[in-house]
Amino acid sequence: MPTDTALQPPLGSRALPAQLRRCRRVVAITVHLPEFLLAASGLVQRLGAAGVRTDLLVAAAEPGADEPAEERADESAGDVIAAALGELRVPELVRHRLALPAPIGADRADDLLAGLSELVGFDPEPGVYCLAPAGDGLDPSQAIVGEAAQRIARVYRLRLVRYTATSDTAAAELDLDGQEWARKCAALAACDTQATPLHGEREYFGL
Repeated sequence: MPTDTALQPPLGSRALPAQLRRCRRVVAITVHLPEFLLAASGLVQRLGAAGVRTDLLVAAAEPGADEPAEERADESAGDVIAAALGELRVPELVRHRLALPAPIGADRADDLLAGLSELVGFDPEPGVYCLAPAGDGLDPSQAIVGEAAQRIARVYRLRLVRYTATSDTAAAELDLDGQEWARKCAALAACDTQATPLHGEREYFGL
């Protein structure tokens, strides 16, 4: 009897949480890069090791991009992002930018939906997951971005995974190994981030 290879888990996926082992491609979104690195960069490394491609959409303009010498500031911010993601050493990780003014309000929902739709594709293949912030109630932009991801997941019938920096509502956990942890710390350092200090070598996800 022939095997349906489209539904087989990717090579190396046993290192992933059980709920993510059928994932073959990820469309992820974040308001700013540091929050994503803090909560989900270990998962991205693990996905990359399993042969999963991740398209990461950074929704907000980076700080400094709207100051004098806008083009130079934007280029500099882009260099910082590229350096930070480079520290993760994930070849199948591609960054995309919307550069929306922060804070992101409900009036930019159409921009978010359009950006996510373009990355998902008109007729996505089996195994495409959407990865979005769970929202901690402190940043209203996260709620707007998360709602857009939820709508996209519903329309395209994708599995939606929520990343969070806390274990309060987590349905899955990922323990990072030494190399994954070191790369995560290096990526955050490259951002010169003011993100919340890391607590423990573990990441949390809601499903």
